[in-house]
Amino acid sequence: MTPSIELVDNTQPPETNLNNELPNKLLLIENDHYLSKAFAEKGKQSSYQTMKVCTGEVLSQKLKSYLVDQKPNMIVLYVGFSDSSQLLIISDLRALFDGLLVIVSNKNSEQEQFNAFNLGADDYLIKPIDSRILMMRIEALFRRQSNKVNPVELASLAIGDVCLQPKSQKCFINGEGVKLTTFEFNLLKSLIEHQGLILSRDQLYSTLLRRVYNGVERTLDVRMSQLREKLTVAGMKKNQIETVWGQGYMFNNISS
Repeated sequence: MTPSIELVDNTQPPETNLNNELPNKLLLIENDHYLSKAFAEKGKQSSYQTMKVCTGEVLSQKLKSYLVDQKPNMIVLYVGFSDSSQLLIISDLRALFDGLLVIVSNKNSEQEQFNAFNLGADDYLIKPIDSRILMMRIEALFRRQSNKVNPVELASLAIGDVCLQPKSQKCFINGEGVKLTTFEFNLLKSLIEHQGLILSRDQLYSTLLRRVYNGVERTLDVRMSQLREKLTVAGMKKNQIETVWGQGYMFNNISS
């Protein structure tokens, strides 16, 4: 019988910091207590609210609802990777989750690392790893995310039959709302802000994924394809997202 990922319990209750801000929410997915112990060793120094789940090959409906409703800031996924098909869990998670994704594995394989990054991982750590190093890597990812420069937000960005409202993160095609993920919205916004200019993969990875493009990862290409499909289905005809082979992507207004 195919195992499933099921919600188990809270490993740490939410606590506010000195600035009365809620802590970042982390979802721990594992098939033992490796990650839980690492966070337990951190003790009261940890500034994260964590939820633990059991790992398997498919996502339960309860976990899907949790990802959509609770929107964790990061998922730390421990998988032994004895079977490469387990990597497909990353694709399932990425369909619902746009936050940071850290993989912890006991398999030191370059091919597995390539596959994990290609599917959308933000970091790949090999077990065993000192709990202090694990926490430092997590903190570094959050720090790079918080240091991201936010451009001045406009009330709306409109071109052709597309209109974006950055403050509410809403997208409209011919006046009809289109449901986009946070990443898809930010990707489209970047393209529109640079309309008629080529945005390289290096630029998009740095701006949106906060990491350096390694030359082989296809995370951006997959999400660009998903964005194009949504816009096409919604009826976008006056604009197009053009792939400039070997250079990047460009948003064009093709209105007559």
